[in-house]
Amino acid sequence: MEDKQETDQSGENREGTIFSTEEFSTAGYDKHIRQARNVIFVAAGVLVLNLVYLIATAPAYYEYLWIDLMIWGLFIAGFVALGLWTKKKPYTAIIGALILYGIFIILNAILDVTTLYKGVYIKIIIIVFLFKGLGDAREAQQIKEQIGK
Repeated sequence: MEDKQETDQSGENREGTIFSTEEFSTAGYDKHIRQARNVIFVAAGVLVLNLVYLIATAPAYYEYLWIDLMIWGLFIAGFVALGLWTKKKPYTAIIGALILYGIFIILNAILDVTTLYKGVYIKIIIIVFLFKGLGDAREAQQIKEQIGK
C-alpha cells in the first residue's frame, strides 16, 4: 500500500498544507516591519546621542553618573536586542519596543516633566512607525508560525 502522506523532492512532509515554505513570501509585509526595525535602531541611536549629551553636560562632582550610565545602557541594549529580534518574532519585538519606549518616556517624565515635550516630534515619529509595523508584523508572524509547524 502506498503511504497517503505526500512528500516533495527534499523529503519534507506536506500533509498540513498545500504550500511549501519556498512558496510563502512575506514580501507584502516586509516594508512596514523593516521600517519598524529601523525605527527601533534609531531609538537606540537617539538614546546614545542623549547619553553622550548627558555625559558631556554632567557636572564634575556628579557622583551618580554611573547609575545613569547603567540605566541608559540597559535601555539601549534593550532596543538593540529587540531590533535584532524582529527578524524572528517581529510582532513580539515591536510590542516589546513600544512597551520599553513607553517605560522610558514615563521614567523621564517622573524625573523631569519637561522631557514630555522635549523631542516630541521624534517621539511621535518613533511611535507612529512602530504602530505602523505592528499589524503587518502580527500577520507575518502568524503565517510564519503556521507554515513552520
